[in-house]
Amino acid sequence: MKEKVLFTWSGGKDSAMALHELRKNAGYEIAALLTTITEDYDRVSMHGVRRELLEAQAASLGLPLEKVFISRQSSNEDYESECELSLNDIRQRGSLLWPSETFFWRS
Repeated sequence: MKEKVLFTWSGGKDSAMALHELRKNAGYEIAALLTTITEDYDRVSMHGVRRELLEAQAASLGLPLEKVFISRQSSNEDYESECELSLNDIRQRGSLLWPSETFFWRS
């Protein structure tokens, strides 16, 4: 049985390459993409990719998109809190692995 993966997605080329490599591994199933959006700008927090483009990327990949919203004034503690709330919600829907660069974290 394949392990379901929640894949962190920035919308950039590194995310695309990592996703491509992970999809080649028969042991994993990408369950959804996860990204953080700064509400004030309506863009991905790390790279500034517009939400419309982000949603088009997820649709073209055929994957659901889980969005964590933060404000531009958010502290790191706010960011962590919002991520934890989203991850708790996602956990309720099933056990997922969460890859981050070269590591896998069990949620």
